[in-house]
Amino acid sequence: MTDQARALRAMPTDRVAFPGTDAPSGTEAIVIGSGKGGAGKSLAALTLATAFAQAGRRTLLVDGDQNLGNQHVLLGVRPGVAPESLLESTVAPVDVVVPVTENLWLMPAASGAESIQRLGGADRARLQRRISTLYPDYDVVVIDAAAGLDSALRCAALRATRLLMVTTPEPTALTSAYALIKMVHGRLPRLPIELVVNRSLDQTDGQIAADRLAEACQRFLGRRLRYLGSVPEDPDLRATLGQPERLVRAEGSGSAQQALREMARRLLETEPSSEAATDPDA
Repeated sequence: MTDQARALRAMPTDRVAFPGTDAPSGTEAIVIGSGKGGAGKSLAALTLATAFAQAGRRTLLVDGDQNLGNQHVLLGVRPGVAPESLLESTVAPVDVVVPVTENLWLMPAASGAESIQRLGGADRARLQRRISTLYPDYDVVVIDAAAGLDSALRCAALRATRLLMVTTPEPTALTSAYALIKMVHGRLPRLPIELVVNRSLDQTDGQIAADRLAEACQRFLGRRLRYLGSVPEDPDLRATLGQPERLVRAEGSGSAQQALREMARRLLETEPSSEAATDPDA
């Protein structure tokens, strides 16, 4: 599996941009975060990653939830090298990367591994730093941070070019999203933060939720949020889980896939920020 992963990653790829976009000049590292669980963050991260891959961008999907990561399950792939092996200096991050399909690779999480569960904050940060050394090898890196505040901040502090906040219209979700935005704004004030409202009833429902959160950020943080749009609940999207070829190559008739593909196109229309985010305390 290691040789296969290296061979696939070295394979030349034609870059087919979305209409109206150009190939990126540097790696776009997008952290997908949510203030609380249940916002649909992981599924949004997966769908965005497959949309980037479909557009011809070499895309790495990083499962940043070392406790309960499930991207390998959603994609229907099995890690060839145990992710917890990264704790050993003899194992390189590239050895753990799993080729999924054309233009898409996965850095899986060591979900539930006892050795990972025992790690302290410093060791977790060291593990994430090792993984981040892979980022320059790809056009786009999508990091699916664990739900909550600390994971998203740690992931964002390592080479991230933007944070994509995923929330739902529920008041508790919006409150948790604001708490995460406030924390990131305090530590990484230059990091662009953008908003996606998931599982909205319709566009109006999503817009109302976005306006509430944007108003709070403007009033209390003096910060404007870029609203990327809303994503409706879509059973057609769930039907593709575990089938990466179908996810990447499907025409995407489902409403959620269409919405997320449009967001991916809009993200690629803007260049990554001139400096990746770094936090000296991360």
